[in-house]
Amino acid sequence: MFDLTCQERRFTLPAKIHYEDNLFFLHSILRTVESGLRLDIDPGLFRDKILEDVLFVDVMILRLYASLRENDYLIRRTAYLRSLRRTTSSYLTFLDGLLGNPSLLESTLGRFQEKLESARQEHESVRREIDALLDRIEPDEETQSIVSSEEYGFLLARESQTEGEPEEDPEDEPEER
Repeated sequence: MFDLTCQERRFTLPAKIHYEDNLFFLHSILRTVESGLRLDIDPGLFRDKILEDVLFVDVMILRLYASLRENDYLIRRTAYLRSLRRTTSSYLTFLDGLLGNPSLLESTLGRFQEKLESARQEHESVRREIDALLDRIEPDEETQSIVSSEEYGFLLARESQTEGEPEEDPEDEPEER
C-alpha cells in the first residue's frame, strides 16, 4: 500500500528540474485516473493503484511548488507557476469529483476520505499562494514591457520625420576644393 508519512514527503529535487514536462506528466496521470474511474472497474483490483497515483500527484505538486517558491531567479519561473496553478486547479477539480461521488468514494477509496479532504484543503491553500506569488511577480513584468506615451510620441515623431525626407546620396554632395 502506498502511504506517505510527513517525513517521506520531504525531499530534495535534482539540480535540473524539467517543470514543463513534469507538470504535463502529472496532468496526464490525472486524466488517466479520471478516465479509469469512469469505467466499471473492479475496485478491489485497482484501488491501490488509483490511490498511489492520486497521492503521487499530491506529493509532486507540493514538491514542485516548494522548488518554485524558493527559486526566485529561475528563468521562466512565472510560466512554470502558471502551469503549476493549472495543474493544481485540475487536481482540485479531480478531488472535488472524487469527494463528491459517495458511491465511488465508498467502493474505491472510502477509508482514505479524510486524507483526500486534507489534501484538497492543502492544495487549495497552495493555489492561493501561487496566485499571490503571481500577483507580486506579474505587475513587475508588465511595467518592464510597457512603452510610455512619451516613448511612443518620440518614436512616431522620428518615424514621420524620416518618411518625409528623401535619403541623401553621398555622391550628390558637392566636392570640396
